[in-house]
Amino acid sequence: MKKKVCYIGCSESTCNYIFQKLTHFLGEYVEAKIWCLQHEPTLPYPTCDIYIAASKTIYESVKSQLPAHKPVLLATRIIDTENLDKLLELTSGTKAIVVAVSEEAALSTINILSNFGIDYLALTPYYPGCGIELTEDIAIAITPGVSYLVPRSIKKVVDVGVRGIDISTFGELIQQLNLPMDVTNRISHDYIKAILNLSLRHYRIASINVDLKRKLEVILKTVDEAIVAVNESNKIIVFNPAAERLLDINSVQVIDKDVREVIPQVDFISCLETGVGYTKEIKLANDYDYIVSINPINVEANKISGVVATFRQVIQAKEPDEKYRRALRSKGNTAKYIFSHIVGNSNELLLALTLARKFAKTDLTVLLEGESGTGKEVFAQAIHNFSDRKNEPFVAVNFAAIPQNLVESELFGYEDGAFTGAKKGGNAGLFEEAHLGTIFIDEIGDASLEVQKRLLRVLEEKKVRRVGSGTQIPIDVRVIAATNQDLQSLVRQGRFRTDLFYRLCALPIAIPSLQARGEDIFILIDYLARKNNDRELKLEAPLKEFFLNYRWPGNIRELQNVVDYLCNMVGYDEAATIKHLPAYLVRNNVQKESLHHKTQIATNEQFEALAMQLKRQDLLQSMTMILSEIYNASLLNKGVGRQTIQKNLCCHEGILADHKVRQWLKTLEEMGYIVSGKTKQGSKITREGELFLGYIKERYNLADYKEPEMQTI
Repeated sequence: MKKKVCYIGCSESTCNYIFQKLTHFLGEYVEAKIWCLQHEPTLPYPTCDIYIAASKTIYESVKSQLPAHKPVLLATRIIDTENLDKLLELTSGTKAIVVAVSEEAALSTINILSNFGIDYLALTPYYPGCGIELTEDIAIAITPGVSYLVPRSIKKVVDVGVRGIDISTFGELIQQLNLPMDVTNRISHDYIKAILNLSLRHYRIASINVDLKRKLEVILKTVDEAIVAVNESNKIIVFNPAAERLLDINSVQVIDKDVREVIPQVDFISCLETGVGYTKEIKLANDYDYIVSINPINVEANKISGVVATFRQVIQAKEPDEKYRRALRSKGNTAKYIFSHIVGNSNELLLALTLARKFAKTDLTVLLEGESGTGKEVFAQAIHNFSDRKNEPFVAVNFAAIPQNLVESELFGYEDGAFTGAKKGGNAGLFEEAHLGTIFIDEIGDASLEVQKRLLRVLEEKKVRRVGSGTQIPIDVRVIAATNQDLQSLVRQGRFRTDLFYRLCALPIAIPSLQARGEDIFILIDYLARKNNDRELKLEAPLKEFFLNYRWPGNIRELQNVVDYLCNMVGYDEAATIKHLPAYLVRNNVQKESLHHKTQIATNEQFEALAMQLKRQDLLQSMTMILSEIYNASLLNKGVGRQTIQKNLCCHEGILADHKVRQWLKTLEEMGYIVSGKTKQGSKITREGELFLGYIKERYNLADYKEPEMQTI
């Protein structure tokens, strides 16, 4: 008579599957029954000889209904190896959720997969009520026969089939029922055969992958085109030898790096996000023009797993297409610097970088103010590359380098026959070339008043009119201007338009001089020595002190020359000293210190002589008040008129007559201490006037002089 065996489970599909296995292996000796808790809450078979619970949780929920004198087994679960092939195709590190009816079932499935050697996936248990929020990088679900529980947002589902019972559970069952041992051997043979088949399939797949990888490496090494590929995280995964040669970059140093740090001019991110690539575009990278094609990698439907780009240097290209000729004519209209190229930790530099990053995200005009050689164009390029216009042209123009008679035609273009020697067919100006991108106007202080007038009109109307044309061309250009001059002083002198000044300085950034950056100088020395000379440059303490005190009139440009000089003068095992410096550097430093001292003495003597003259005439206090009135108005970038000065001075003794005020204003202008503006603009104080005012206040104890409430006309 057959023994009765009852399997207790929660899922109907699992119960049916195990019923078939029990019947297949033990049908000759046992009568299999199933109790599916999903449909039957009470025990339907109270007279079975033995019970098998699918899990400990299920056993705890039904043990009160089971006959006390009957044995109960806790099943050890397993997955049919025939269903694991799809998992073998997944790459190491792939993120997936394991969906089951309970936490215990999900964890059990993960443990089974690990025992089969599938422990290289990033698996997360998922079950009803778990409360786990799925992230965008999880697009795969693995489930043991309960695919209806998989969230709809998951794009790919791998159903490994329901979990059966392991050979160990069969062995325990056979022992409890005193069945013949040959039954155990038959079941063992089936399980071992299935596991061997899985191992063989796994081995074949691994062998195929190794062979494919070897063939791919050969192909990548032999092709002439430079190939760069990134994964879904924008990290470089392929950088073939041709790319190393063409881009002059070592692949060992860039593999697994964010491609934006290596080739910032090529936009891989857009292709990753949109799946839209491009072919045969001209891009500037590492000072060379390349023809670049970029395409998404679609391993699975509707999923972009990476991007691949090919590079060819333009001079190697054979295509005579006009597209490339136009691109070559625009050579240089690309920004190659990003903010990471600007090194240093000084507060002054960090403030400038903070403002630059913030201003980059706007379309307002930026004014970069700083001495020559401080890196204003590097800042401008970094701002462009950090802006939404980074994929559009970056056009640079230096007013100091263009002859005045050519400035307008260069900036705004010209029509055919506009002037003698004009190019047939005319020519687009730099503003047109910069359309949709950024135009960097350097040395703006050197622009003539006429050019300033036209430039202001372009900025306000966002249209250009070529020389010799009556048609206006709409443009969309972001302007970054730069100067090493004091534009406010030029405005006071009438050499720079006030309206253009306020239009340009919407977002001003002060680029600090090298001397103002303090210890940054040593960071720069190390950076420049390694970048251009591939070595470390050691400095003795006296030389460090010299560098900190030196004026650096040429700023970083001068420092670069000094570093290159020292790298060629000093051995690798030596430390640089003051004696290694170029002679001009030491000589100029001594001369400048002496000249500054002599100039200061001469200036103070001049101030003292004038002050004594005023004191003898009992006019020192009055002159102080006159200059103070003009100084206070200049702080607000305003002028102050003669009548307003006289009116404000009514509050004090020693009132000057109108002709006296007029006389002293004229004298102060002749001495260069004030600048008299045009009608109704009033007078403004100069830098020399500020110095004289400060001297007489301190020298004659007039520092506590309180200015009256200022009025302006």
